[in-house]
Amino acid sequence: MEMKRLFFPVQKGETVGDIASAVITTNAVDRQGEIVEPDGIDLANYLANPIVLYGHCYSGLESIPVGRATSLEIVHEGDKKSLKAQWQWQADDVTPLISAVRKSWERGFLNTVSIGFMPGEYDGNTIKTSQLLEFSVVPVPANPQALRLNGFTDDEVKALTPEVTAETLIADLESMVSVKEGRVLSAKNYDLVSQCIDSLTALRDAADKTTSGDVEPKAESWLEALHKQLTKTQEV
Repeated sequence: MEMKRLFFPVQKGETVGDIASAVITTNAVDRQGEIVEPDGIDLANYLANPIVLYGHCYSGLESIPVGRATSLEIVHEGDKKSLKAQWQWQADDVTPLISAVRKSWERGFLNTVSIGFMPGEYDGNTIKTSQLLEFSVVPVPANPQALRLNGFTDDEVKALTPEVTAETLIADLESMVSVKEGRVLSAKNYDLVSQCIDSLTALRDAADKTTSGDVEPKAESWLEALHKQLTKTQEV
């Protein structure tokens, strides 16, 4: 099965603890009997104003964004196409609505999103081209496949790179633990974590056998080995 990814970064320096992610649309038939073609969505204007709303509200106090997108990703998996997004939550002391939406999402009572867009070219019931205006957290989406994403995200895995120090690696792992505490891992992510633990254990045992002094192993060597293990696992 061929997979194609188009990645659109919006900003750098995401804080994992404030980042949520979801599939915001797919090429499945929605509840209006239409298909929004992900490849035909124009993202240019949205990337300049990457707002995340609640319930597609465009005016009044309730229209203050609950978050801002940090990345968009078009993914092809065989015939299935999807547009995935990550966003950073707005501080929940801004409005009571933002606090309610964020807490409801984090507690699993809100689990879906929906895109707000301007349609362009139609081909039967398929919207071939469109312009993304925003996407919203909603109780019931038009596209039933527009669901939250659980487990480790690509950005969380990419944080474990050879460029980080041992201290920042540990901090990243501890951050992931705090974010994932109490959640259920998918089978794929469970295997990924298990293989990381095995790799770290093997690296620690190997380090214990290394003599001290001038031949002390460099920190980047085991970090690079861990990164290679993560990359290998992701490719499986």
